[in-house]
Amino acid sequence: MLICRMLKMTMLAGLAALFVLSTAAAQDVQKIVAVVNDEVISGYDLNQRIKLTIVLSGFPNTDQTRRQLVDPTLARIIDDRLKMQEAARYNITVSDEEVLNAIAYLEEANGMQPGQLDRMLRQNNIDIETMTAQVRANLIWNRLIEVRIMPRISISDEEVEAVRQAMEANKGKTEYLLSEIYLPIEPSAPEAQVRESIANLISQLRSGASFERAASQFSQGATAASGGSIGWVLEEDVEPEVAEVLPDLGTNRISDPIRSGAGFYIVTVKATRKILENDPNNISLDITQIVVPEPAESAESAGPEAQEKLANTISNFIDGCERLPDMLTEFNSSLSGRIGQIRLGDMPDHIKEILKDMETGDVSTPYFDDGVYRIFVVCERNDPQARSNDPETIRREILLRRAENRARGYMQDIHTAATVENRL
Repeated sequence: MLICRMLKMTMLAGLAALFVLSTAAAQDVQKIVAVVNDEVISGYDLNQRIKLTIVLSGFPNTDQTRRQLVDPTLARIIDDRLKMQEAARYNITVSDEEVLNAIAYLEEANGMQPGQLDRMLRQNNIDIETMTAQVRANLIWNRLIEVRIMPRISISDEEVEAVRQAMEANKGKTEYLLSEIYLPIEPSAPEAQVRESIANLISQLRSGASFERAASQFSQGATAASGGSIGWVLEEDVEPEVAEVLPDLGTNRISDPIRSGAGFYIVTVKATRKILENDPNNISLDITQIVVPEPAESAESAGPEAQEKLANTISNFIDGCERLPDMLTEFNSSLSGRIGQIRLGDMPDHIKEILKDMETGDVSTPYFDDGVYRIFVVCERNDPQARSNDPETIRREILLRRAENRARGYMQDIHTAATVENRL
């Protein structure tokens, strides 16, 4: 009887301790971490967004990562709330359908199957509303810029002509396909703390985390919604501090933190090209190769003529890329398969000659090489275009760049007018 009483007391004590821990955890989740113009941000909101950031960005799911994400993630949620409140002032909304379309686009852009993102969130116990709220805030902000800023931007014909003449004068200069993560320095945040967060972010990016996903989660610039993509720029088109690092940065490398007047940039160069100059060597092709081996000597129809006939039959049978995977399985040749994205300039001259005029879906005639016939199928062709000097294209570029600059100032004004209480 005594033993039973002791066991019962021990169980009750354990249950009491568990209740205390559960209550503490619940209180931690439900506690108020910030108030934005009387709108509450809870610990649950913050924890969910941190989990979402880790899953989407590929950061290690560790206590250290979560601690380092607290401040920048809360800052991003605060910005999202301010954007939504500003939109409400002007009765600007986006539909649920637009949000779902944006999520579908995000899946496609990251090579995911439809619905894969939803399954990923469920597997990681992330409320889908956390994702849709973030996407909605980005769409709302873009709509605000379209409604409140773009109509007020006037671009004269003289400005367009000046840019066109400058392009002619800059013909042959290097342009950079640039992506950015912009992190402003808030008056309430010590710069040393911001630098520490940026250093951690750069470390994760250099370890393989997706720049586009990190930009969509962290960047507070107008390009966040497009994964940080700025587009093609000259050195003189960007902040002087950013321009200084571009020539030596190299393609697909992550820059060190770049301090500008109001904050920090992290940039990466996706590609380079020359103004108003098309270089066919920069054409990239997604290629699948089919190798037709020499028939075995024992085969009744063995011989070069039979091999060539088989190669021509296969070449004529292929109709684009849609059925290629099934065909490759049936063909069962270890030498055949998808080569992937190849730059035309990196290929041997005789192969370059075959491929240079092929378009998406084209199939080459069989090419005899070292005892086998090779057939090339182009599944995607990307011709990098020189920067256009078309007046309407130039006008659009000026509009987008000017809108981005004004959007940053707009966000700063919203912050200044807001009452934000950080309770962390």
